Amino acid sequence: MLSVSSMLSVALLSAITVQEQVHTVPAFSEQELYPGGQATARRVARRTFIHPAGNVPTIQQLDFWDGFSFFRDPWVASPAITKDRDGLGPLFNARSCKTCHNDGGRGRLAKEGELASPALLFRLLKKNTWGVDAHYGGQLQPNAVRLSHPKLLKPVLAEGNVRVRYETIEGYYPDGTAYSLIKPSYQIEQLGYGALESDTVISARYAPAVYGMGLLDAISEQDLFAQQDIADKDQDGISAKYNLVTNLNTERRSIGRFGFKGLHATLEQQIAGAFVNDIGITNPFFKQETCTKVQHACRSAASIDPKGTLDIPKKLHDLTTYMGQILAVPKARDLLSPQAQQGRTLFYQLQCDTCHTPSYTTQKDYPVAALQGQKIYPYTDLALHDMGEGLADQGMENLAQGSEWRTPPLWGIGLQQRVQGYQAFLHDGRARTIEEAILWHGGEAQQTKLQFMSLNINERNALIYFLKQI
Repeated sequence: MLSVSSMLSVALLSAITVQEQVHTVPAFSEQELYPGGQATARRVARRTFIHPAGNVPTIQQLDFWDGFSFFRDPWVASPAITKDRDGLGPLFNARSCKTCHNDGGRGRLAKEGELASPALLFRLLKKNTWGVDAHYGGQLQPNAVRLSHPKLLKPVLAEGNVRVRYETIEGYYPDGTAYSLIKPSYQIEQLGYGALESDTVISARYAPAVYGMGLLDAISEQDLFAQQDIADKDQDGISAKYNLVTNLNTERRSIGRFGFKGLHATLEQQIAGAFVNDIGITNPFFKQETCTKVQHACRSAASIDPKGTLDIPKKLHDLTTYMGQILAVPKARDLLSPQAQQGRTLFYQLQCDTCHTPSYTTQKDYPVAALQGQKIYPYTDLALHDMGEGLADQGMENLAQGSEWRTPPLWGIGLQQRVQGYQAFLHDGRARTIEEAILWHGGEAQQTKLQFMSLNINERNALIYFLKQI
């Protein structure tokens, strides 16, 4: 932690840098009030983020609400009377999508000393190399179904639980204003299949808000690749990099635009991955349960599934995907106010837009007509960036290093408290406010963070106010 005097010196230099930089602030456009273009929600969210895109015909909204039922309702173990809702597990994190993505937003996190809530899952990675734990696979699953079957000699054991602790970190702005951050740590308990391998590291992942993902899916890959700058050729200190992953539809390498490390190329693939990893629901993309070789009861339970088919067939998967595609982005709020406009100017002057790219126009040939050719304002480049050691997890996922995280979209970020009654930010939810999220920035974003800290309190508040309105 820098001392107050050190921060003052650095901040003064940073403030001079801001003043000397020539960085264009684009003229405000009324299109910014509708971040999803014509697909923006028709009304501002008050109790839920679940709204179909504003330009979807009424007849197609029926498919949206059919898909929403598979997002909302809990799954049960097979066999069950409810044939379209069985297939849970054998191992799982939650019984429904809604458990982790409450009202289309983010779930509630555990308090100090409690076991982690389902909204916070844990990836099991290999330290500084690409791989997963041999005993537990790539994700810790704290729940298991209770099956009774003559061929099942032993019950399926849950993999384990995680207890959450927080360390408080105190600091000061150059103007003397105090702030505090909380740093989480995690203790794994009740492991069901022996110890983790010695080189396994755990990475917490806080389930993101899911609105607007169809519009992110509709951005052309060409527009994204145009932003890649791995070698920092423009020498701005920012090295945008895309995680290249296999597109399971085309079997070609594509940009991973979904997930905190960019592990899925399409929204359809992201949803399918969540079904199999989080709920234990096999599907057209992932046809095998996630049981490892040492999880014998899990493997037996999967093999005696009386359905003998995928837990969610293509038709139901398509309905769920369609619901995710046209889940509307909320309208922007008070962007025309003087405070928001001041904050918007600072957003560009501090070059926050270098990673949080404000706008795109979606593909004209995207499969969903409502999302075609829309001018959108998600404020993300969907690229990986080095965020510093303070946020690093020491793991590696495909091309993503431990300190690299995909830039999250910012649209609707200020509505979490209003809609859900609580808020948390960053990949593991450690930031209790937007301000804290900024203060955790490091690595490539270190200079911008210091420039933010050098602002006076009214300027800081204006920038945060702007972010809450977009």
